[in-house]
Parts: sequence; structure tokens; C-alpha cells
Amino acid sequence: MDFMPGATGALTETEAYQVQFAVHERLTAGGKDQLAGWKVAVAVPALYQPIGLSGPALAGIYKSGIRPSGVSFPAGFFLKYGIECEVVAKIAKDAGPRATPYDADSIREVIGSLHCGMEVVENRHADLAKLDGKGRVCDEFLQGACVVGPEIANWRNVDLAKINGKSAFEGKDLAGGPGANVMGGPLVSLAWLANRLISFGKHLRAGDTILTGSTHAPQMLNGPGLAAATWEGLGTTEARFG
Repeated sequence: MDFMPGATGALTETEAYQVQFAVHERLTAGGKDQLAGWKVAVAVPALYQPIGLSGPALAGIYKSGIRPSGVSFPAGFFLKYGIECEVVAKIAKDAGPRATPYDADSIREVIGSLHCGMEVVENRHADLAKLDGKGRVCDEFLQGACVVGPEIANWRNVDLAKINGKSAFEGKDLAGGPGANVMGGPLVSLAWLANRLISFGKHLRAGDTILTGSTHAPQMLNGPGLAAATWEGLGTTEARFG
């Protein structure tokens, strides 16, 4: 796409989210797909400030894009694609409005399980560098797929902020970092997401699948092969690209 920078450059952040939510309605109308969760994007100032956003961003995840570890994507399935290492949360209870905002402790009550995971990002743009943060909000922040890996056993007793999460392709490490890179930890980012959705009159719902944010910047891939996202000592999520 080459029209997005001109079409979205004058929007406010609030208007950009209105566009995103309208896209959700359009793409799920008549049961064509289903909004099945959310993702946290650009979780730290070094990522969101250069593209003109006031803070981290959120975007939707569609049911059609949720895949299990070991998935194989055929050649041409994505245009330009990359990977990120993330924790995936499965929500067991609605996280509706409450007297005090959610934090990393109180958000635990709505979590059913946590999983090692991978986000596949898809660059659908002629020149992504020309698209600011508001345009990326409109376009679901490059969301391509959510690959759900092994469940994290006994996650309530694991300090995810101290665990390293990394991505690799064809056995070569690409990038990584501790869970603390995601706003201080995946539960911190999940609490942020719950509060941010409430500010829009929405909320996390039982059954939602959440990408809590990457430990590193997107790593774009240049050809076919096997990608892996590993949380050290917890598990690995894999996806093959044709």
C-alpha cells in the first residue's frame, strides 16, 4: 500500500483508533472473521516516540490469524514478514471497569494461562518509514499472525521480567532481551492493555488471546525457513515460512 501516509497523516491518535475499531467491524461483519484478542505494540519510548505516538499502542488480533506452534505458512501468504518473541496470555475472566486501574498483580485474576509465543508481523506498505504511528494504529500495527507455543508451567511463580526471550531464523539468533523490555514485564503490559481498552469503552474478555509485547524490535526475514521464538528455560515456539 502506498496511500496510507497521505490518508492518515492528519489524524489524531484518538481518530486513528476510531479507524482501527471501524476496520474491526468491517472485517468481522456477517461472521467473515472474529476479533479474538489484542496485541501490545511499541511498548517503550524508544519505539513509540520516533513515530509520533504519546505512548504504547494496541491493535486487534483476528481468529483467522491465531495459529499453533509448528504452523507452516506457504510462500506468498505474507508480503514482507518478520517475527517477534512474545508471551501470549489466554484470558479466563472479563477485565471490566473497576474502582482502581489494573496493575501487574491485580491483572493476574483474569489470566487463564500464559504461553511462549511468536508474533508474525507483515509489512503491507510501499515505504513503512513514511507511515507514522497513527497510520500504523489504523493498520493494526503490522499484525500478521499470533503463533501460540507451549504453556508456561507454574507461571505465577515465574519472574518473567528476568527471563530472556529471543528470536532465531534457521538456527541463527536474530535479537532478544529480557521480559523487562516490555514495559517492565509482560504482566505490566497486560495491565496497561486492560486499562487502555477500558478508556475506549472496551475491555478484555474471557476467551481473548493476547500478544503482550516483544522483547525486541521486529526482525524481518528474507526468505523461506524455520523461525523460532524461545523463552529461556520455558519453551520454544516455531513457524515455518515457505
